[in-house]
Amino acid sequence: MNQKVVINQLRKLLEHLSYQVKRLGNPRLKTLGFERRLFKNYHSTLDGYLQECVDTLNKLEHNDLSLSSHPWQLEHLVEQCQAIQKVIYTLPAGKKQLLTPQEELAGYERRLLKMVADLEHQVATATGFQEQQQLLSTLEITQQRLVRCQTAQKDYSWKKSVT
Repeated sequence: MNQKVVINQLRKLLEHLSYQVKRLGNPRLKTLGFERRLFKNYHSTLDGYLQECVDTLNKLEHNDLSLSSHPWQLEHLVEQCQAIQKVIYTLPAGKKQLLTPQEELAGYERRLLKMVADLEHQVATATGFQEQQQLLSTLEITQQRLVRCQTAQKDYSWKKSVT
């Protein structure tokens, strides 16, 4: 296949992926969902990974090397695009707006409070000593996580009020 045709198809694919990312609001990534070998750098948003793909495509386009002599570069770019596409498809479609860090922490706190309440109920209804001790240990760890979450909320509120 002609090198210009391949590059144009890849450019259209990257434009389509970019459109999808913008439509989703360029969500922040909580964890690295990609294999380390796919991307050179860690980026906090999908837009950063897309830019890395565009840079790779530009290098391929501007190098005088033919794609047939370096098929691994082309394959690598296609794998990067596929990985980004998988992440896009796994993101919730209805969640177009990003949560602020404060809203995110509030959600964590709400879930931790429910976990603490559930664990307290399980401890109260536990029949065996060993089961009760294990539940108490889990409860203590969950309560510590809740305290750290509440501290983070206070710190964030304080930092936000200062700036």
